[in-house]
Amino acid sequence: MSAPPKIPPPPHPTVGADTLAEIYAHARRDYPNECCGIVYGPKGLPVADRAVACANIQNELHAEDPVMHARDARTAYNLGAADLFTLGKSLRGETPAKIVYHSHVDVGAYFSDTDQAAAQMDGEPSYPVEYVVIDVGQNGIGGAAQFAWDPTERRYLEIGRYPGV
Repeated sequence: MSAPPKIPPPPHPTVGADTLAEIYAHARRDYPNECCGIVYGPKGLPVADRAVACANIQNELHAEDPVMHARDARTAYNLGAADLFTLGKSLRGETPAKIVYHSHVDVGAYFSDTDQAAAQMDGEPSYPVEYVVIDVGQNGIGGAAQFAWDPTERRYLEIGRYPGV
């Protein structure tokens, strides 16, 4: 029997009800495509309270090069350069990015192998953020899961769940 995965230590940024409602509304608007966005919060506090919906450019990438970008926006997301620039710049300010979110369409809220790879560069987190994955389907939002980097496991692990609506 293997040991259970370790949970990264707190504090973890938490998403309040109003912000979660904005994220869920974004996922419903973009269904049947994956949505994506960034949640910002006050520096030094475990709060993520300002959600910014971003454009999922995956369909554009897929249209330009379907070999390199085999998936379309129904099964993948990709933040554009301007959104990534804003994320990076925020990390030097008073309201840094705390969470990157995206939805999974009709398959549940989990951090896939593709999500793991996209969130890392050379085996390290690309950004000092956590991730929230929303379960969106034809019948609405099934909930969301939050993932944090575990330096021992060298991967993102689930640290909590948000209820569906």
